[in-house]
Amino acid sequence: MPDWQRLFGDTTVVQALLWIAAAGALIVVVVKLWPFVRNAVAIVDALVLLPALVKQVESMRAQVDGIHHETHKNDGSSIKDAVGRVEEGVAGLHGRMDDVDRQLVTLAREDEALWAELDNTNDSEEE
Repeated sequence: MPDWQRLFGDTTVVQALLWIAAAGALIVVVVKLWPFVRNAVAIVDALVLLPALVKQVESMRAQVDGIHHETHKNDGSSIKDAVGRVEEGVAGLHGRMDDVDRQLVTLAREDEALWAELDNTNDSEEE
């Protein structure tokens, strides 16, 4: 059995009860303050990560600015302006190709007519 006299020395019962009450009060205070401490730790963690987040946001902003520049009409250097120029060029080519197709059909008819006339000429010479 432990020697209580040696363990507690000259501590009175009132002092022991006060120590127990103080420990209980400390536990209650810690339990009540724990949500605030947890939030404070989360805020400190967020503040530690803030500079990296700011750099990442600045990088994204630069990318968005570049995309905005390329997808909106400006002085002619954007992709949107280039696509507009290509569309105009292709529309012009379509018009010219339609003319070439019409001329080709006309030439094919004239060629058939000339061949028919040539065949008629050869037939009349042989008779």
